[in-house]
Amino acid sequence: MLMLTGIMAMFEMATSFNSQQIQFRPLQRQDAYSGSAAKQADRDLLKLFSQEKLLHTLGDEGKPWAGQDLCAQLMCRVNLNAQDGCTKNNSYDKDLFDNSPLQKNNYLPGEQTKSNAVNLSGACVLTAGYHRILVVPNFEVKTTPPYRLYSCLTSQERQQCLFETNN
Repeated sequence: MLMLTGIMAMFEMATSFNSQQIQFRPLQRQDAYSGSAAKQADRDLLKLFSQEKLLHTLGDEGKPWAGQDLCAQLMCRVNLNAQDGCTKNNSYDKDLFDNSPLQKNNYLPGEQTKSNAVNLSGACVLTAGYHRILVVPNFEVKTTPPYRLYSCLTSQERQQCLFETNN
């Protein structure tokens, strides 16, 4: 009987200790980007940019597009309703973008960047809500993907990304 009482006391102490530890843990800071549709949209574009021979369908004679031409062809690739502006080799990518936030949240070309930074030259800007994406052509395509992606969450007060305004 004494042994059973001792075991029960240890069990109650362990349970009590576990519940106290949960109470003393610091609160996890919530990041608006983690787990968001914006993060998934960025991932979907990065998957597209990592495809081999991407410039055969999303480029001009092996060179990446820039500016509004790039935006028009990206829209063709990610949005089923934008097929009328596609070049002969480019078309909607159902496998990659059918369930993507890029399609569901109706990303559209946004206000061009006002930055003079060389690394943002020729950018295509796509926006939906408070998510801003800059897709920049990379003309050194021999060693890296043909497009670079920059993105941020904006606010009502700040319509552009901080990295655009700091240049």
